[in-house]
Amino acid sequence: SILYKTKLPFIVVMNKTDIIDHSFAVEWMQDFETFQDALNQETSYVSNLTRSMSLVLDEFYSSLKVVGVSAVLGTGLDDFFVQLSKAVDEYEREYRPEYERLRKTLEEAQNKQKREQLEHLWKDMGSVCVQDNTLTGADDASAMGPSELILTRGTLDEEEEEERESDTDDIDHEVTEESHEEPAFRNFMQETRMKYQRNNPNE
Repeated sequence: SILYKTKLPFIVVMNKTDIIDHSFAVEWMQDFETFQDALNQETSYVSNLTRSMSLVLDEFYSSLKVVGVSAVLGTGLDDFFVQLSKAVDEYEREYRPEYERLRKTLEEAQNKQKREQLEHLWKDMGSVCVQDNTLTGADDASAMGPSELILTRGTLDEEEEEERESDTDDIDHEVTEESHEEPAFRNFMQETRMKYQRNNPNE
């Protein structure tokens, strides 16, 4: 499962070779009949399942790189680094081109999706503009600049109506006062003139 998930070169490293040699496991992996003989000595459910899968496992294990190492004694490390260098060459030769191809395919799919989204967006914007022109007309005020439009409110709020009424009341009150002041001033001027004539009859 790790091999298929990672899709990378795979090396089977068997540790603890200082305790038990790994050659028997390598022989099982490379020789189908030896593996079958070992399974025939077991009668458990796992052995029966493994026996039925042995043909598939034989083909699977035949392509794996196997190394036995000992962390305590340091044996098998030279062989491990050799296999590691081969895995690097395998990656550059087989895996990297495939990754580049998949990356390029993914980028092309993403770019195609972006272009399709932009095309849909432009179509939607164009349809909206056409609908606006159809509804309003070419010579409508919507074609004018913002400075050529006059915005008005359809209805007045109660507060604005009260302010408007109070303004009207003030204007009416001022007109009434002026209408009263004009005759009073005229009478004052006539009385002043008469007093002056009485006091100065020769003039």
